[in-house]
Amino acid sequence: MIGPADGPDLSDRLYFDKDHFWSDICTRCGFVPGTYQATETTDGIAFTGTLESDSRGRFDYDGVVKKDGSILVSIMWERRRWYWTSKREIVFVGQLLQSEQTASLSDVRQEMHTLDPDGNPLCARF
Repeated sequence: MIGPADGPDLSDRLYFDKDHFWSDICTRCGFVPGTYQATETTDGIAFTGTLESDSRGRFDYDGVVKKDGSILVSIMWERRRWYWTSKREIVFVGQLLQSEQTASLSDVRQEMHTLDPDGNPLCARF
């Protein structure tokens, strides 16, 4: 789930492939897959990374995939305009899936060329 820090309310999936990461909702809304850095900690695997959109700003991710498979990510959303900058914290919470459903970086990049974030009402939130 992804959404406001006080109650994420949108179903989403977070993917990692070839040193990049992305989410279903973020790519549909024009945020390009970004690189990430990961470090093994006593809690699990901590990671940071950034997803950017030309029109919707940037999401700075700071999260951990815990040893029990749970995922908790704090996301700082910053959107700059020439006359204002807005910042908002959102979160992603979930569970690591061990399914056969996968997504590749090349597939998601190709699919992004066919999407219209402005035509998707969900993207108005971002």
